[in-house]
This record gives sequence, structure tokens and C-alpha cells, in this order.
Amino acid sequence: MFAGELKKQKVLFAAVDAAALACAFFAALAVHKPKVPLDFAESSPLPAALAASAVIALWILVLRVFKLYQIRTGGLTEAVAVIKACAAAMLLTIVSAYLLHAEPSRLSMMFGFLFSVPAILAARMATRMFIRHMYSNPNIAVPLVVVGFNPVGQHLFDQILEETTQYEVVGFLDDHVQHRQYRGQPVLGGFDRLPHIAALYPNLEAAIAIPDATRERQEEIIALCEQNRITWSLVPWHYRSSAIGLDVDMVGSVPLLRPRGSNIQGLNFALKRSFDFVAAAALLILASPAIILGALAVRLFDGRPIFLRQTRIGIHGRTFELLKLRTMRTGASDTVHREYTRLWINNGHSAAVNGKNGHGPVFKLVNDDRITKVGKILRRFSIDELPQLINVVRGDMSLIGPRPALPYELELYQAWHRRRLEAVPGITGLWQVNGRNRIGFDDMVRLDVQYLEEWSLAKDLRILVRTVPILLRGDGV
Repeated sequence: MFAGELKKQKVLFAAVDAAALACAFFAALAVHKPKVPLDFAESSPLPAALAASAVIALWILVLRVFKLYQIRTGGLTEAVAVIKACAAAMLLTIVSAYLLHAEPSRLSMMFGFLFSVPAILAARMATRMFIRHMYSNPNIAVPLVVVGFNPVGQHLFDQILEETTQYEVVGFLDDHVQHRQYRGQPVLGGFDRLPHIAALYPNLEAAIAIPDATRERQEEIIALCEQNRITWSLVPWHYRSSAIGLDVDMVGSVPLLRPRGSNIQGLNFALKRSFDFVAAAALLILASPAIILGALAVRLFDGRPIFLRQTRIGIHGRTFELLKLRTMRTGASDTVHREYTRLWINNGHSAAVNGKNGHGPVFKLVNDDRITKVGKILRRFSIDELPQLINVVRGDMSLIGPRPALPYELELYQAWHRRRLEAVPGITGLWQVNGRNRIGFDDMVRLDVQYLEEWSLAKDLRILVRTVPILLRGDGV
């Protein structure tokens, strides 16, 4: 199903990249007109063709190592990855040429790199436009029904719209929800409507997104699909109980599920740390007037201490001292917050959360009488958080990352919750920009894990941009 389409697209993009590289290399030669980069024999075209094929194969392998055949949406993320991959491939080409005692022209190699990046990006953009145009034809698009009108099914629908072009979603099926719709797609009825939907849409496929259902119920739906010749796929129960990202490894004919690892490693970690250091240092200079004014306000109205130094949990469970402007009364007990944290992690919400015995999914401790009048103002515009830029410069924190945990939170964590500790904690993150007051703890962890697995510098920049209006509105970070 989806894997088949993605495999075909990976092969297609590899072929497109190879053609783009061939054009880029020939363009480089046409501009410089020296020997071919790997000292191809001038008397016979065969050695030249073999050497060119070897170079292109090497570059395709490097593109694969940089996960460019897992990026399907283009944009800045892909552009940065292409630049990094082409630079690495060019370096490998130069080293290989040296070891083989070839004498590549430096200018030709430079032109090859300069031409390869835009050639690959342009070819990929044209290919995506062609694919979208082809699948916009209703006679080609494959009809798909999502079985399960729930957060998992809705998230799957969003991902189908973003990640694939082959499928046309015709609606949802759910036994417990009727007369509802999501982004224009209606609930067509219960699960027993599958045969009727299959009769309306030849070649129908079904995405079963009910990981909380019993195994017996899932098997009943699978049997119904097979009886009506409906190709099916299934969201595993692990999606609700562990990390978001799951990869499938095949050992012979046996499928094995494993969680994806963090993408913030190696060169990516160095890139993120470099960006954090430079950006945090610049922001610290720009924010220093606000920090000084906030510190003066705390000193004049609330006295000492001005700063709060709080122990937090960083990457891999390491502790560090987080800096904030003090916004609470001195000597205030943390009993209320401990109880709130326990309810938030264990139950998702509680009547005690909002301080007025209210009800509903409000995931923020408000009306806290421990907060001073000055503290309320500082918190509203997140001025109390600005000293954390010092933590970022030190390397204890990042600009973007999971919320830094308190030590007593770890006692309540399930095993999969600890995946959020695989990254340096951040001042802001996906949780904050997606409406933190409306998100439960498990969903917050899923956002953290999603951030880890899908990290890119472009995503960090987007989160920073989305944080600005939140600060200006006074919603806090």
C-alpha cells in the first residue's frame, strides 16, 4: 500500500537525481573544458562512461545516507540536506580520485558541486509537480477509507494529505461516531459499511486506525476487507503506547517493529549547537534591557532573591541549574505543583488543575496564589524565561526542544516517556506552539518524540517564528 508507493517514488527520485547529476557534471565540463574530473581516457569513451557512472553511483549513495529519499515534501529541509549531501559527496570524490591517482581539475570539481545542488533541487521539484498532476486525475488516484474517526485516524488523514499523492480519501468509518466530518471528509457510517463503500469505489483501500480496539475487533475488520477484496493496512497498537515513529525491519518474512532514533546526532547535533550558541548570544544582547528591567521590578517590589535557580533534568537525565527571574513568593511550597504534576501525568486533567475546581481539559496551573503581582506580568510575556538564554549559551539548554523536566516528574514517567530525555531541553518547542494549555502529558511527549525523530534546522526556525506572535499576544511560552 503506502510502502509500495513510497518505494516506487524512492526509485524514481534516485533516477531523477542521477540524471540531474549527469547534466550538472557535463555542464561543469562545458563551462571549464579541461580534462574530465576523474582523468577519463580521451581515446576511448568507455572508461569515461564507467568512471562517470561510478561517481554518480557514489553521489546517489551519499544522498541516501543523508536520508534524501525519506524527504517527500521538499522545501528548506530538503535544500539544506541536498547542500550537505553534495558537499560530502564532493569530498568523497576528491579523496577517491587521490587514492586512485587521478588528477581531477579543481575548477571542474567546484563547478560540479555548484551545478549539482540546483540541478537536483530543480529536478525534484519538477518531478513532484508531475506526480501531483498525474494523481490529480480521478481515474488514477486510489480511493482510500480511514477506519476510525479518532485522533489517530485524523492524524493519519493529515499525514496522507501531506506525504502522499496517490490516494484520494473518500471518508471515515466508525461505529461510535455519526454525522461528523473532519476537514471536509465525512463519517460514512459504521465499520459494517465497508462492503457498500467497496461497491461504490473499485480498487478501494482501507487504513485501519483503531489501535485501542481489541485484537478480535481488528481481525473482524481485516476479515471484512479480505472478503470484499479491499487492500488494508493497520496502525499498530504500539502507536498509542510508545514512541510515535516506528520503522519496520524484515528478517526473512518476519516483520520487526522498532522505534526510530533521534535525528539530532552527529553533524546535526553540531549544527544545532552552533545555531543555538550564535542565536542565543545575539538574543541575550537584544533581551538584556528587558532582563534588567524585570530584575529591577523584582528587586523593588518583591525583594531578594532576584533570580530563581532551579534543578531541572537535561539530556540523558543529567541535572542542571535553570535560571529564571523569580515570580513567586519566597518560601512558597511546591506541594500544589507536585500534585498538579501528578494529576497531569497520570490522569491528563483534574478539577484541581485550574485552582477553581473547574472541569475540562485545561492543562495549566492557573490562579496560583504563590505568584506575585510582578511575577504575573513577567510570566504573561515570558520575560521571566529570558535568563534561560544563559543556559543555552552554556549548553545546558537549546532554543528549541522538549520542556525541561523537574526531578520529581521522573518518578511518574512510564518507560516510553523517557524518550523525551534524548534531546537537550529547550526554551520553546512543538508543545508550546501547539497550544500547551490544551495538550495532555502523553500528547506532549508524542510531540517531543516527533520533534526528535523529524528534527531539521528548518523546523527549528519555523518553531521560533511561530513563538514570536505567542510572546506578543502575552500567551507565554
